Amino acid sequence: MAKLDPVTLEVVGNHLISTVREMGTTLMRTAYSTIMREQMDCTTALFDPQGQLVAQADHVPSHQGTLSHAAKHVAAQMNLEPGDVAIMNHPYRGGTHHPDIMIFKPVFHDGAMVALSAALGHHLDVGGRSPGSVATDARDVFEEGLLIPPMKLYRAGKLVPEVFDFIEANIRVPKKTLGDIRAEVAAVTVGERRYQELCRKYGGPALGQIIQGLLDHSETMMRRDLAALPDGRYEAEGFMDSDGIVDQPVRIAVAVTLDRGAVTVDFTGSSDQVRGPFNCSVSSVNSAVYCAVRYMVDPAIMQNEGCYRPISIVVPPRSVVSPQAPAPLSGRFHTMERIATTIVLAFNRARGAQAVGANHAHLASFSASGTFPGTRDPWVLFDITGGGWGGTSSGDGLDATFGLMANCLDTPVEALELDYPLRVERYELVPDSGGPGQFRGGLGLRRDVRYLAGEGYFTNRSEAQKFPAVGTLGGRPGQPSRQALRRADGTVETLPSKITNLTIRAGDVVEMVTAGGGGYGNPGERDPALVLADVADGKVSASAAREAYGVTVATTGGPVS
Repeated sequence: MAKLDPVTLEVVGNHLISTVREMGTTLMRTAYSTIMREQMDCTTALFDPQGQLVAQADHVPSHQGTLSHAAKHVAAQMNLEPGDVAIMNHPYRGGTHHPDIMIFKPVFHDGAMVALSAALGHHLDVGGRSPGSVATDARDVFEEGLLIPPMKLYRAGKLVPEVFDFIEANIRVPKKTLGDIRAEVAAVTVGERRYQELCRKYGGPALGQIIQGLLDHSETMMRRDLAALPDGRYEAEGFMDSDGIVDQPVRIAVAVTLDRGAVTVDFTGSSDQVRGPFNCSVSSVNSAVYCAVRYMVDPAIMQNEGCYRPISIVVPPRSVVSPQAPAPLSGRFHTMERIATTIVLAFNRARGAQAVGANHAHLASFSASGTFPGTRDPWVLFDITGGGWGGTSSGDGLDATFGLMANCLDTPVEALELDYPLRVERYELVPDSGGPGQFRGGLGLRRDVRYLAGEGYFTNRSEAQKFPAVGTLGGRPGQPSRQALRRADGTVETLPSKITNLTIRAGDVVEMVTAGGGGYGNPGERDPALVLADVADGKVSASAAREAYGVTVATTGGPVS
């Protein structure tokens, strides 16, 4: 290790980062579904032969710990040969939840396995009782869709057609799902090729040493930044609206202990395992913790297994963060968001003036289905939107942005309307949704989508109706989320944050409104010029400017002044 020079580490590290980004671009450009092609709900990564993360693309943060957990499982349990490709999604055998199908391809050099090339994508449908495989009232994993334990999709470079046949027979939109799986295979093949290029340049054993040096460097940088925070135990709690079955809040309790560059995150006191599908698999809990802690350190630290070494996790058994099979968990992303947000709130107590207002801590997501007009061909949509981030000591929170655990994009209106018999009729920021503060919370988003033809099903899987984002250091809460179904006859059904398989018909409109972020600091200390600019931009109403900030804005027929 003493022979490793910083220039080599930097060159190889950037080659690896470039590789996983190229893998991600390949995946998105060859994917069939809008959820991967447009929204970027996918991730690519490289691992060493033991399943330690080497590099990961800048896609979905929630996949960082989940892919690592699965890679270790695959490396330990499967006998992989050159040309093999493994597939899996089983949440109790290393996976996350049913729609996240993972693909792994071993990388060989001089007859030895030197790495694993990996991809993960959220698929439109993997079966189960609800189109989109997002039932909010599932009572076990068998209601949530097809379970794929780690198995070989390719053997020695040849497709195992029975695996594709089996998957196709159990899902609603096989053309898109199987096309997306092929896109993942294309991505891991790019990773294999690029990693072999590095092996030819440096040699397999020498490259392995360089990789370990990169992991050690990331660990050192993580410990340095964590050690800059005051040691101690810091607690916080957060709540989800319900588990989808019982209308009672679900508690996430967090105690963060900082000790000379190491951190322990303890979930003792969290709710017991719940009946509905909002339990969180072990891999997903790891991911939420890793992601939240990473927000506390320099973002330039290379993302790899070394980042995780200073972090310890304590989970009470048979709890919402440590469920026992076959507990349902397809909605675990909402739990992950609440976990990450609650960890940040705990860190707020150690960060003083660098505390942040809470972000919206949810993902407003809905699934719709039907058949294309004039055909019997089925379609399934899964669409997700972000909300407001919290204000900080440096400025206002981001508007209409995905939460701590996602890095996705809204589906462009044109892409949605080209792929589906749907029309987007309203797409806008929500005025006054950000929590007031010296620096206000970011705004939530409203998106209304009309169902144009036939009949199908609609499922709302959202959060934050009951527990909006809290402010910090005198900042006020953001507005909660809300969802509704406006029928063609004009009647409006106000929806809970979780409801499954409502019948939807031509002319009905789905109204999705996401939550705003919490404010930072006393609203009375906000610069009146910023209030004026917000009113002029339509982000804050004149009445809210007066009531929340004490700023009277003249709007009598002319420009705001």
